[in-house]
Amino acid sequence: MKQILHVLTLVILISAFFASCKEDRLEVMHDNEVSAREKYIKDNNLEQYRDSSGIYIRINQPQSSDSSIVKGYKVMLQYNIFLLDSTKVLTTENSAGQTMQEDAFFVDVSNEIVNQNYVQKIAGMHIGLKKMRIGDRAFMVIPSELAYKAVDLSGTIGIPRFSTLVVYVYAKKGYSPYQQQNQ
Repeated sequence: MKQILHVLTLVILISAFFASCKEDRLEVMHDNEVSAREKYIKDNNLEQYRDSSGIYIRINQPQSSDSSIVKGYKVMLQYNIFLLDSTKVLTTENSAGQTMQEDAFFVDVSNEIVNQNYVQKIAGMHIGLKKMRIGDRAFMVIPSELAYKAVDLSGTIGIPRFSTLVVYVYAKKGYSPYQQQNQ
Protein backbone atom coordinates (compact mmCIF):
# COMPACT_ATOMS: atom_id res chain seq x y z
CA MET A 1 0.00 0.00 0.00
CA LYS A 2 2.85 2.38 0.83
CA GLN A 3 4.43 1.73 -2.54
CA ILE A 4 1.22 2.64 -4.34
CA LEU A 5 1.02 5.92 -2.43
CA HIS A 6 4.65 6.70 -3.29
CA VAL A 7 4.03 5.94 -6.97
CA LEU A 8 0.86 8.09 -6.99
CA THR A 9 2.73 10.95 -5.30
CA LEU A 10 5.51 10.68 -7.87
CA VAL A 11 2.99 10.69 -10.74
CA ILE A 12 1.27 13.78 -9.31
CA LEU A 13 4.58 15.60 -8.94
CA ILE A 14 5.64 14.76 -12.48
CA SER A 15 2.25 15.86 -13.84
CA ALA A 16 2.47 19.15 -11.96
CA PHE A 17 5.96 19.73 -13.32
CA PHE A 18 4.87 19.18 -16.94
CA ALA A 19 1.76 21.31 -16.49
CA SER A 20 3.85 24.21 -15.18
CA CYS A 21 6.29 23.80 -18.08
CA LYS A 22 3.41 24.01 -20.56
CA GLU A 23 2.19 27.28 -19.00
CA ASP A 24 5.72 28.68 -19.21
CA ARG A 25 5.99 27.58 -22.85
CA LEU A 26 2.71 29.32 -23.73
CA GLU A 27 3.84 32.45 -21.92
CA VAL A 28 7.10 32.42 -23.88
CA MET A 29 5.17 31.97 -27.14
CA HIS A 30 2.98 34.96 -26.27
CA ASP A 31 6.01 37.06 -25.33
CA ASN A 32 7.64 36.16 -28.67
CA GLU A 33 4.50 37.23 -30.52
CA VAL A 34 4.40 40.57 -28.71
CA SER A 35 8.09 41.19 -29.50
CA ALA A 36 7.64 40.29 -33.18
CA ARG A 37 4.54 42.50 -33.44
CA GLU A 38 6.29 45.46 -31.79
CA LYS A 39 9.20 45.09 -34.22
CA TYR A 40 6.80 44.90 -37.19
CA ILE A 41 4.95 48.03 -36.01
CA LYS A 42 8.20 49.93 -35.50
CA ASP A 43 9.77 48.77 -38.79
CA ASN A 44 6.63 49.80 -40.72
CA ASN A 45 6.13 53.09 -38.84
CA LEU A 46 2.60 52.18 -37.72
CA GLU A 47 2.62 53.49 -34.13
CA GLN A 48 0.27 56.39 -34.93
CA TYR A 49 -2.41 53.99 -36.22
CA ARG A 50 -2.95 52.20 -32.89
CA ASP A 51 -6.56 52.08 -31.78
CA SER A 52 -7.56 52.05 -28.11
CA SER A 53 -8.64 48.41 -28.56
CA GLY A 54 -5.11 47.33 -29.47
CA ILE A 55 -5.47 46.93 -33.23
CA TYR A 56 -3.63 49.10 -35.70
CA ILE A 57 -5.80 50.40 -38.53
CA ARG A 58 -4.99 52.63 -41.46
CA ILE A 59 -7.65 53.53 -44.02
CA ASN A 60 -5.71 53.36 -47.30
CA GLN A 61 -8.43 54.47 -49.70
CA PRO A 62 -11.18 56.26 -47.77
CA GLN A 63 -14.50 56.79 -49.52
CA SER A 64 -16.86 59.69 -49.07
CA SER A 65 -19.71 57.25 -48.49
CA ASP A 66 -22.23 58.13 -45.81
CA SER A 67 -22.51 54.46 -44.94
CA SER A 68 -20.55 53.94 -41.76
CA ILE A 69 -20.30 50.30 -40.83
CA VAL A 70 -22.10 49.59 -37.56
CA LYS A 71 -23.35 46.67 -35.53
CA GLY A 72 -25.66 44.40 -37.47
CA TYR A 73 -24.32 45.31 -40.91
CA LYS A 74 -23.69 42.60 -43.48
CA VAL A 75 -20.51 43.71 -45.24
CA MET A 76 -19.32 42.10 -48.45
CA LEU A 77 -15.55 41.90 -48.04
CA GLN A 78 -12.54 41.15 -50.16
CA TYR A 79 -9.52 40.42 -48.00
CA ASN A 80 -6.06 38.97 -47.67
CA ILE A 81 -4.95 37.94 -44.20
CA PHE A 82 -1.30 37.20 -43.48
CA LEU A 83 0.89 36.21 -40.56
CA LEU A 84 3.71 38.60 -39.63
CA ASP A 85 6.11 36.52 -41.75
CA SER A 86 3.97 37.27 -44.86
CA THR A 87 2.38 33.81 -45.01
CA LYS A 88 -1.09 34.22 -46.54
CA VAL A 89 -3.60 32.30 -44.41
CA LEU A 90 -7.08 33.54 -45.43
CA THR A 91 -8.12 35.20 -48.67
CA THR A 92 -10.93 35.84 -51.09
CA GLU A 93 -8.51 35.33 -54.00
CA ASN A 94 -8.09 32.18 -56.03
CA SER A 95 -4.72 30.43 -56.47
CA ALA A 96 -3.90 32.70 -59.46
CA GLY A 97 -4.32 35.80 -57.26
CA GLN A 98 -7.57 36.87 -58.91
CA THR A 99 -10.26 38.27 -56.64
CA MET A 100 -13.11 35.88 -56.19
CA GLN A 101 -16.62 36.71 -55.03
CA GLU A 102 -16.85 38.75 -51.83
CA ASP A 103 -17.23 37.07 -48.45
CA ALA A 104 -20.18 38.08 -46.26
CA PHE A 105 -19.15 39.37 -42.83
CA PHE A 106 -21.74 40.14 -40.16
CA VAL A 107 -20.55 42.90 -37.82
CA ASP A 108 -21.08 42.05 -34.15
CA VAL A 109 -23.51 39.26 -35.05
CA SER A 110 -23.04 35.85 -33.53
CA ASN A 111 -24.97 32.71 -34.28
CA GLU A 112 -24.21 29.11 -35.14
CA ILE A 113 -24.25 29.63 -38.92
CA VAL A 114 -22.30 32.91 -38.95
CA ASN A 115 -19.64 31.59 -36.56
CA GLN A 116 -18.68 28.77 -38.93
CA ASN A 117 -16.67 31.31 -40.96
CA TYR A 118 -13.11 31.59 -39.61
CA VAL A 119 -12.83 35.30 -40.48
CA GLN A 120 -16.05 36.01 -38.57
CA LYS A 121 -14.32 34.82 -35.37
CA ILE A 122 -11.64 37.54 -35.49
CA ALA A 123 -12.77 40.10 -32.91
CA GLY A 124 -10.31 42.65 -34.30
CA MET A 125 -12.09 42.53 -37.67
CA HIS A 126 -15.36 43.59 -35.99
CA ILE A 127 -13.55 46.48 -34.28
CA GLY A 128 -11.72 47.57 -37.42
CA LEU A 129 -14.72 47.39 -39.73
CA LYS A 130 -16.70 49.69 -37.41
CA LYS A 131 -14.03 52.34 -38.07
CA MET A 132 -14.61 52.08 -41.82
CA ARG A 133 -17.24 53.12 -44.35
CA ILE A 134 -18.61 51.09 -47.22
CA GLY A 135 -16.11 51.39 -50.08
CA ASP A 136 -13.05 51.88 -47.84
CA ARG A 137 -9.89 49.85 -48.20
CA ALA A 138 -7.93 49.41 -45.01
CA PHE A 139 -4.86 47.80 -43.51
CA MET A 140 -5.05 46.31 -40.01
CA VAL A 141 -2.63 44.65 -37.64
CA ILE A 142 -4.61 42.50 -35.22
CA PRO A 143 -2.89 41.02 -32.12
CA SER A 144 -3.68 37.44 -31.15
CA GLU A 145 -5.72 38.68 -28.19
CA LEU A 146 -8.25 39.99 -30.74
CA ALA A 147 -7.87 37.05 -33.14
CA TYR A 148 -7.44 33.39 -32.20
CA LYS A 149 -5.44 33.82 -28.95
CA ALA A 150 -3.72 30.57 -27.91
CA VAL A 151 -5.83 28.36 -30.19
CA ASP A 152 -3.66 26.37 -32.60
CA LEU A 153 -5.26 26.42 -36.05
CA SER A 154 -2.08 25.52 -37.92
CA GLY A 155 -3.53 22.16 -38.95
CA THR A 156 -6.71 23.65 -40.45
CA ILE A 157 -6.08 27.17 -41.76
CA GLY A 158 -2.37 27.60 -41.07
CA ILE A 159 -2.57 29.95 -38.09
CA PRO A 160 -0.44 28.88 -35.12
CA ARG A 161 -1.32 29.91 -31.59
CA PHE A 162 -0.43 33.47 -30.58
CA SER A 163 -0.34 34.83 -34.12
CA THR A 164 -0.66 38.50 -34.95
CA LEU A 165 -2.64 38.92 -38.16
CA VAL A 166 -1.95 41.47 -40.92
CA VAL A 167 -5.16 42.22 -42.82
CA TYR A 168 -5.82 44.02 -46.09
CA VAL A 169 -9.56 44.49 -46.44
CA TYR A 170 -11.95 46.12 -48.88
CA ALA A 171 -15.51 46.76 -47.66
CA LYS A 172 -17.05 46.52 -51.13
CA LYS A 173 -20.77 46.56 -50.27
CA GLY A 174 -22.85 46.77 -47.15
CA TYR A 175 -26.37 46.08 -46.05
CA SER A 176 -27.99 47.50 -42.93
CA PRO A 177 -30.17 45.19 -40.82
CA TYR A 178 -33.21 46.84 -42.45
CA GLN A 179 -31.85 46.21 -45.97
CA GLN A 180 -31.08 42.58 -45.04
CA GLN A 181 -34.71 42.00 -44.04
CA ASN A 182 -35.95 43.37 -47.34
CA GLN A 183 -33.60 41.40 -49.62
